[in-house]
Amino acid sequence: MKCPYCLNEKATFEVRPTTGSYHCTNCQTPIPRGFVDARNTPRATVGVVGFSGHGKTVYLTALFSALSKLSNYWQDYYYRCLDDYTHRILYQQVPLFDRGVLPESTPANFPNPALIHYKSLPGFGDSFVAFYDTAGEVFTESAQILRGGYFVAHANTALFILSLSDLDPERIDEQMSKLLDTYIRAAYDQLNLPLKQRQHLVVIFSKADLLRERLTDELNEWLANGTAESYALNLKDTGFEVGLKSPAIAQWLRDTILATRFVNMASDRFLSVQYCLISATGMIPGKIEPLRVLDPFLLTMINATSDVDKKKGNWLQRIGGNLFRKS
Repeated sequence: MKCPYCLNEKATFEVRPTTGSYHCTNCQTPIPRGFVDARNTPRATVGVVGFSGHGKTVYLTALFSALSKLSNYWQDYYYRCLDDYTHRILYQQVPLFDRGVLPESTPANFPNPALIHYKSLPGFGDSFVAFYDTAGEVFTESAQILRGGYFVAHANTALFILSLSDLDPERIDEQMSKLLDTYIRAAYDQLNLPLKQRQHLVVIFSKADLLRERLTDELNEWLANGTAESYALNLKDTGFEVGLKSPAIAQWLRDTILATRFVNMASDRFLSVQYCLISATGMIPGKIEPLRVLDPFLLTMINATSDVDKKKGNWLQRIGGNLFRKS
């Protein structure tokens, strides 16, 4: 098993004779017993990338809030925090978010991952998921990614969170491509990570409620119908619907936003690429009602549990999905 705190694939977990607790032999961090004992449970690692102020930490908090609320709908489902850091997020930060208090930005001195054990997720069963979030300024140059974004680059799935409304409208493709180019140079050229063979990319357009005038009618309806309750049925089936909506978002990005360079670079450099629209706070002023925040999570889970040969493509190919239609 890969250590969730240092992501070293060669590390082992040893038991301290004085306490009986597990520790990683590489980073010496205490390892939750449940993580070690449930060796056959699927594991996903998720790294979050984006500019400062584009909603990375708010998105993760909204996601945790939605997954908490869905305990009222899914039989046998619950989740468990595996360390104190994650416990503080889910039991202090999430309730504040539900009352309208947005979380502060993530500090540059990389914190521990949010490590969660999900039980009886509809369509997926049990899973361990580690979320790695770090400060936006880390991604401004490749040298900083080497220092502060190491964990993100080693994750199975990278979430690129971008708020188009916070970018220069005349330079959107340039700014998005610059972020992606910087990340690729750090991960591929300097950390020697073969992204094309090992990392999925999920591009998330945050604050999508501010894009309604630029979205197509189809995408506006898709966004508006993405409340937490809409995920109450089989989660994996919903995940396939999310994946099939990705080509429409990619085409909108080409045709309306004119971000063809970004789309082409992403499709060429990663194992798979999917696109999502989300609003972490919703469309109603003064009311927190996240929209479509589970979509990236579903794509992450499908990518993590798929039995498709990752070297030949992604799960959408099984059902005839065509992510990148050329305009």
